[in-house]
Amino acid sequence: MFKPLKDITILDLTQVLAGPYGSYQLSLLGANVIKIENPNLGDWARMGGDDKELSDDLMGSSFIVQNGNKRSIRLDLKNKIGKSTFNEFVRQSDVVMENMTPGKFKKLGFSFDNLKKINPSIILCSISAYGQNGDLGNRSAYDHVVQAASGIMSTTGTEISGPLKVGAPYIDYATGLNSAFAVTAAIANLRKDKSAKWLDISMYDTSLFLMSSLVSTTLNSNIKLKPNGNEAWSGSPSSGCFEASCGSLLSIAANTQKQFKMMCETLFGKNMEENSKWFDLKYRVKNKNLLKKRIASAIKSDTADKWETKLNYNHVPAAKVRDFQQVVSESHFKQRENWIHTNLKKTNKKYLVPSLSFKIKENRIDNLTSPPEIGENTEEILSEFGFSKVEILDLFIKKIAY
Repeated sequence: MFKPLKDITILDLTQVLAGPYGSYQLSLLGANVIKIENPNLGDWARMGGDDKELSDDLMGSSFIVQNGNKRSIRLDLKNKIGKSTFNEFVRQSDVVMENMTPGKFKKLGFSFDNLKKINPSIILCSISAYGQNGDLGNRSAYDHVVQAASGIMSTTGTEISGPLKVGAPYIDYATGLNSAFAVTAAIANLRKDKSAKWLDISMYDTSLFLMSSLVSTTLNSNIKLKPNGNEAWSGSPSSGCFEASCGSLLSIAANTQKQFKMMCETLFGKNMEENSKWFDLKYRVKNKNLLKKRIASAIKSDTADKWETKLNYNHVPAAKVRDFQQVVSESHFKQRENWIHTNLKKTNKKYLVPSLSFKIKENRIDNLTSPPEIGENTEEILSEFGFSKVEILDLFIKKIAY
């Protein structure tokens, strides 16, 4: 099994989606992830999701998706003894991950300077909405708010519809992957540099990096980007979305000269060759609207499924616009084996959750542990960190850790 982080211990104080997804990915790489939750309701995501029964049990679907393979401890970080308990955890751990509003973790007494005094090699990964500095650094936010702040909404939709948010919380999950990437890099760096490192991961930055070409265009020119709808950002006159006879949309990317010729052969047979000027890129760009009308008319003559098959057979990238039900029912989705079962303890039901976000040849993850109940592992975690039975009992009685 591919478990490069099997000797790494991560203290995970993150909540909701981004941070927990990052630590979850690290757990799939073998890290020992200890989820430290507030003594009341724990991670807010426990109450989230569409399944009310699961949410009422504080095991909401929003929590299940990225909290398997972790253990949970309830710990009061506002209590003096709770703080010293956490400091002992830090002394024996490798990574701390938190996603509090910048400054809040420091106010609790856990500044980077204080943590590295306790553990000179500690890696602190701070995840926030806008970063640890800057005019917006002290703000909190969620995915759709950052979508508004980062400009992505201004590029979606059309000039008629106006700005639209991306449907899925993609910034949350991309930020989680970004944090896992940063932590893994910092761990690798420990081989040559044992000094503590503070990683600053923001949803705002992540969103902008996901649009690097658009941001760079804006920085380096006077071009004002417009809503792009279903058009390809390549600007290719022979790419875009077209409605098929079945009513479904078909997305086509015929960007290269070879792809354009093969698309023409697929859609028009030899008819396009009668007007060879279409094979001149400058002519296609100049007459983009007319070309798109011809493509649209051809696509309208058959179903999206048939055109997708025909175009891909001729090496022209094309795909029918699918909904999630269609995606997960397809054989390719199953063949990729990216979704694995975890068992929910109370109901003993199996629940499909994401696996490691990249493939390793001959590596399968089959032994995913269940998402923990709040404080399910408190006693064993305290014991592993060297607390005696008497000390553990005292923490339980005082409801500092339980």
